[in-house]
Amino acid sequence: MIKRCGKIINCILIFFVLLQLTAAVARGNSEVPQETLNASGNLNVDSSVDPVGLKEGYSAVLYDSMNGLPTSEANAIAETEEGFIWIGSYSGLIRFDGNTFERMDSSTGIASVKCLYVDRENRLWIGTNESGVFLMERGEFRCWDEKAGLKSTSIRSILQRGDGLIYIATTDGIASVDQEMNFRVLDDLELKDSFIHELRKGADGTVYGLDNSGDIFILENEKTVRYLQFKDKKAGRINCILPDPADPGNIYMATGDSSIYCCSVGDSLKVLKKTDISPLSQVQQFEYIDGDLWICTRNGIGVMDEKGFHKLENIPMDNSIGHVMTDYEGNLWFTSTRQGVMKIVPNQFSNIFERFKLPEAVVNSTCRYGNRLFIATDTGLTVLDEKGVVSSIPLTKAVTASGVPLEAADLVELLDGCRIRSIIQDSLGRLWISTWRSHGLLRYDKGKLTAFTVEDGLFSDQVRIVYECRDGSMLVACTGGVNVIEKDRVTRSYGEQDGITNTEVLTVAETDKGDILIGTDGGGIFVFRGEKMVRQIRRAQGLTSEAVMRIKPDSKDKIYWIVTGNSLAVMDEDYQITTLNNFPYSNNFDLYENSAGEFWILSSNGIYVLRREELLRNGKMDPQHYGRSDGMPCITTANSYSELTGTGDLYIAGTTGVAKVNIEKPFENVNRLKVAVPYIDADGVRIYPDEKGAFTVSSKARKLTVYSYVYNYSLVNPLVTYYLEGFDQSENTVSRSNLGPVDYTNLPGRTYRFVMELKDSMGRGNRSFSFQIVKEKALYENAWFILLTALLAVFLVAQAVSMYFRRKMTDLEKKHREEEEKRRISRELKMASELQESMLPYEFPPFPLRQEFDIYASMNPAKEVGGDFYDFYLIDDDHLCLAIADVSGKGIPAALFMMISKAILQNTAMLENNPSEILTMTNEALCSNNKLEMFVTIWVGILEISTGIIRAANAGHEYPAVMKDGKFTLLKGRHGLVIGGLEGIKYPEYEIRLEPGDKLFLYTDGVTEATDSDKKLFGTERLVDALNIDPDAPPQQILKNVRGAVDRFVKNEEQFDDLTMLCLEYRGPLSDSST
Repeated sequence: MIKRCGKIINCILIFFVLLQLTAAVARGNSEVPQETLNASGNLNVDSSVDPVGLKEGYSAVLYDSMNGLPTSEANAIAETEEGFIWIGSYSGLIRFDGNTFERMDSSTGIASVKCLYVDRENRLWIGTNESGVFLMERGEFRCWDEKAGLKSTSIRSILQRGDGLIYIATTDGIASVDQEMNFRVLDDLELKDSFIHELRKGADGTVYGLDNSGDIFILENEKTVRYLQFKDKKAGRINCILPDPADPGNIYMATGDSSIYCCSVGDSLKVLKKTDISPLSQVQQFEYIDGDLWICTRNGIGVMDEKGFHKLENIPMDNSIGHVMTDYEGNLWFTSTRQGVMKIVPNQFSNIFERFKLPEAVVNSTCRYGNRLFIATDTGLTVLDEKGVVSSIPLTKAVTASGVPLEAADLVELLDGCRIRSIIQDSLGRLWISTWRSHGLLRYDKGKLTAFTVEDGLFSDQVRIVYECRDGSMLVACTGGVNVIEKDRVTRSYGEQDGITNTEVLTVAETDKGDILIGTDGGGIFVFRGEKMVRQIRRAQGLTSEAVMRIKPDSKDKIYWIVTGNSLAVMDEDYQITTLNNFPYSNNFDLYENSAGEFWILSSNGIYVLRREELLRNGKMDPQHYGRSDGMPCITTANSYSELTGTGDLYIAGTTGVAKVNIEKPFENVNRLKVAVPYIDADGVRIYPDEKGAFTVSSKARKLTVYSYVYNYSLVNPLVTYYLEGFDQSENTVSRSNLGPVDYTNLPGRTYRFVMELKDSMGRGNRSFSFQIVKEKALYENAWFILLTALLAVFLVAQAVSMYFRRKMTDLEKKHREEEEKRRISRELKMASELQESMLPYEFPPFPLRQEFDIYASMNPAKEVGGDFYDFYLIDDDHLCLAIADVSGKGIPAALFMMISKAILQNTAMLENNPSEILTMTNEALCSNNKLEMFVTIWVGILEISTGIIRAANAGHEYPAVMKDGKFTLLKGRHGLVIGGLEGIKYPEYEIRLEPGDKLFLYTDGVTEATDSDKKLFGTERLVDALNIDPDAPPQQILKNVRGAVDRFVKNEEQFDDLTMLCLEYRGPLSDSST
């Protein structure tokens, strides 16, 4: 009996298993309940923002053709697994990494994209309006169009079934693509010719569809379609559908009006609930996100949660919204066929004016008073609480400090139209309201109002700020100076009569010593001790600007932070100023410190955040900057006062409203960010990773480009450090917005790791990623090749050493022969030089017994031997012949020609005492056999000793210089042609008359044509100047003076020509007694 019962139980169990399998087959596939995917195939993660109602902490950013998106319309949006966001538009397919929009090349054939879908293999399916459907995988595209069998190339929806089958909905039926990429048109369906508007999959795997007639159907398998009847004919045509992910038996749908229906699915559709979403109408799409139903319509965006329906307000997108999704970070994304793409992301900054729908206004001060926020503007007082604007603050009593009653029953009404410069709360919980040219200084204390005016002792009714001292007294900064208020009356004042030369007071503070610090608009800082001014701090004392906008005591380091018109500075207890020169911005207004020692510095272009120690170090500063692009809704008003609460909420007084930010809570979190290297380029060829995520590069690749991405779609901008391990010697750190492709060239073959590390903008957190890159080794990089090459190198080195030594010995022998030859030539040149010198008079004085004259001469050749010569000799007792000559050219040829010329000239002069004839005869002799075509310039003169008359002739030589009356001058006369140039030349003769004491100076062109480093000539003017240094000196000294002047002029330049000089001093004939 027991065995029979067991068999019965087993049969029953088998029956139920078979029943379940049959039911699964009846559903057309093997799906099990799963998480609902959105229309793009993505899983919508929980939203990181809640833009419904008056919640804070988010920003809506619209992308269109004006700010990066290549177009201002979008039809579809999807996100692939690595982190790219893809946008389909009529202009094509667009990729976004959070930093740059990139439109895919039209050469792929992709244009006019209508829908996108990411399948389980992370492949992107792209449905176009007229070109069919494309599949993108690892950068490659595959297309199915009319050639592949599509009846219509206008694609409207794509969906993947649980078994991997892809459905493609077109304007003319449905097609499918299986896992093996087999394509088929579903011709045997009832809706084979229907315009399919949408396909959606339920949580149980059921595929629902909507055709263009508004009929809903269930695609049970590739052959069976079941239509669902909707009996409410008054509702109109159905626009869109969404299976309920919480209840697989229900479906949401919308018609053309402002109604949403939740229906149960059976043989027909039964309405369970109808919701009015007006003023929204014409729903385009539904999506479930974080348990809420998001509704995209023609005229806005709505959300339906457990509390009911809500319309999103204060967002820039409100027209033709077609899609909504969340990215991997939980940011919300929307598309519009009229406005582009919008994202809603978390924002550490809150726009208080936008939240409470306040018109833009210049805010001068904020103050948190209880649960209310007091806002001072140029047009009055605005007060906010959690419910909104507080329209009235009744006053129970209003008097002046002197006791005069004021006609005021309400604080807001009293200040309407007044310019309020600041609102400060003191330690007793009282508000001090500084007004400008209206009510003076007001003190509000739990309904009681006390006004301090000029009549009560204030310098003026132009009040800027108050400061509470340690004894409870209040310092009032106003135009005219500083007043001190104690117990409802002005007890002291610091003004012009006390030494304040500039009474436009901008700020005031008290030191630990009790001194009063007064910052002015152009006068620097005045320091008072008691009632006496003890010092004034200006530019000379270290300030870079004498407009001092803020003085803030800092008890931690016993210093004072100074904000001037163009810098930040620190002042110590001894009033010594240190300007923070390395702070990157000059136009700052105020600064606040959080508990972590980070200073938030408000400026005219946003906020700079920097640690205390980095500021005080005054070295290189790299602060984090927040501006408009980082979600800051407004910029700080100049010289404004912002409230910092005990919990870290900073209410920034801005130029268009109030921005709220908590400076205690770190906003950036890098731990969730996706980082990837999806591909690399090797010499322009794209390479994708293998199954293990590694990239393999050919050994022939020369240039490698690494494309690294940090997929960040929020408003944070983390720091990215990257390096190629095994190649880079140092790390590179950039902000994520500046991260771009990295190039490497000529990498050796080996395995590398491309490492990326993330930190937030303040250096917090540390998340590391690495990607393997394998470059194959070239032939010459293998160990066996290196060993073989080393052996070959050893052999070649041995051969080279042997050849080297053989060549070295040969070179040494050759060098020895050359050196012997040089020494021989040198000896011969030396002998030639000595021979040449011996041919010239070299003993001085040459005629020691003759007192009528004195002669000195010198010749310095440019080379070993020269072409210049000089000569002098007595023809008879009363006639002295003088000659100086310069042969063309230099060196040995010139020296030989010089000796020939000198011999002919001397022989001719012995036969003839007429200078003209001497030169004529010498010319004829040299011209008769001058095969070298050389020439010589000669000056020859014969002195008649008894009279001092010199008869001279010049054959192309330099003009002589004559000293008369204690001064040398050039004696210019007619030149004759050079000797050896042309036969038959006559040379004119002229006279020079010397008086006793006169001198004659002869020289060659080596003197006047000596050059310096700038190629300037010494010239005749410098020659005459050198002669006149000491014209009365003896001939030998005269030559030394000239040579010294030449050497000083040319300095270290090489002598390029022979330098020859001769000087004659005529003393006159001897008297009879002397004789």
